[in-house]
Amino acid sequence: MPVTGEAQTRRAVPIFGIGQQARSPFISSVKRVNAVMEESTNGRQAVAILGLPGLRKVETFSTVPARAIFCRDGSREFFIASGGELLRVIEGSSEQVMTLATSSGPVWIDENGVQLFVNDGVIAQIYTFATGVVETISDVDFPFGARGGVYLAGRFWVYTISGDKAGRVYASNVKDGLEWDGLNYIEPASKPDAIVTVTRHADDLMIIGRGSIEWWGAAPVTIPGALGFQPSASANTEVGGVSEYGHAKVGQDLFFIGESSGDLGIYRANGYEVLPIASPQIEEDTKKLSLGSAVCTGYTALGHGLFQVTIQGTDTTQAHTWVYDASAGEWSDRESHGKPYYRGLFAIGAAGRVYISDAFTGVLYHMDESLYTEDGMVLPFRVTSQHLLKEGDHITIHSIQVDMETGLGTAVPPGDDPHGIMRVSKDGGYTWPIERHISLGKQGHYTRRAKSDQFGIARDFAIEFSISDPIPRRVTGAYLTIDPCIA
Repeated sequence: MPVTGEAQTRRAVPIFGIGQQARSPFISSVKRVNAVMEESTNGRQAVAILGLPGLRKVETFSTVPARAIFCRDGSREFFIASGGELLRVIEGSSEQVMTLATSSGPVWIDENGVQLFVNDGVIAQIYTFATGVVETISDVDFPFGARGGVYLAGRFWVYTISGDKAGRVYASNVKDGLEWDGLNYIEPASKPDAIVTVTRHADDLMIIGRGSIEWWGAAPVTIPGALGFQPSASANTEVGGVSEYGHAKVGQDLFFIGESSGDLGIYRANGYEVLPIASPQIEEDTKKLSLGSAVCTGYTALGHGLFQVTIQGTDTTQAHTWVYDASAGEWSDRESHGKPYYRGLFAIGAAGRVYISDAFTGVLYHMDESLYTEDGMVLPFRVTSQHLLKEGDHITIHSIQVDMETGLGTAVPPGDDPHGIMRVSKDGGYTWPIERHISLGKQGHYTRRAKSDQFGIARDFAIEFSISDPIPRRVTGAYLTIDPCIA
């Protein structure tokens, strides 16, 4: 942020504020990793930055990662597609209940209270909860090879992308996923484009095509046709979708990766209104990464509704994970130590907890706000400041103090003598040659100040602060001792 006026002594400067990194760090170096912002009333700055929860292992269900995860309402009974199996997972146990036709790619799972519908795009199957019996859907009217699987208005819905029935959305008979009628289908008509995916959005069926989106719902009066569905309020948009896994619900809104006139972006659907939400940096990154394979998920952490986008790849040049805070309207990064992207992939809320699958192994975690590791592994936390400058003149920073809770070290290692790392850039955020390790206070040392001195002279300063020790991460700002300098 610009620095004005004469000598300033220990003034609370909100350098870790809102915003996000721009296309170039010289424009904006602001960045947050595994953190969210929250309004603060401590009198020093408007927001605090809080570290996101750690991960506690619930169950190792397989040797390979999940392809999809589903949990029955009000329970902690999970059904997880992993490799060529569908597993029933309860904390402390895991059992196979179904064999899938494929071992990779998307799987769609939903229920009607009696039956669990499972579709891997080759065959669709029904698991009956009361009996544990698995039946392949063999009705000749079922559109074999259909994609998707979502429950709405008493029916399961799938869509077709190939053959003479391509571009249709089919529905099962009411309350029975085994029975289908070949006349029970609808065809999106606003634009003749291929269907990317179909999902439930409030009381509507949201049909996302390559170049448009339509909302369909049950008609308030009887209309011709067995389904009684029609477009909702003529709602449609010229934004289309790009990925079958490229959408997720957070609160009452649905977020998705979309394309409009050839430009990729990230959008928020609130009711029938679709608005872009990508930051400049994310817009730039989406041009370099393969969004067609993106995996999106939504969850709540620290009371914040979060939309997460993961681009999977073998290294950080091909992969990335972002998270959008739906209440604050701000983006942050998610990272896992030693991994090309964040290890949490498919999230689901269940009985007051958030559960998330591991992207690299067959492990299910729950997000634990009292834990500051990822199942014993380092959970990074990092925040980068705005630029500090004074109308092109040199300034001197005598000291930097990060305003945060200290004295919260653990009783035993690691974390019994926690430290933070402060790095300083003098070239617009491109390089970080100055690095200081700062004590954050052993257990009970609550008056410890996270402070370091003598950072020298420059026209432009940017500050990065990180924590890897397993301690709470609650930052409310920074104190700076700054003087103007003529050089």
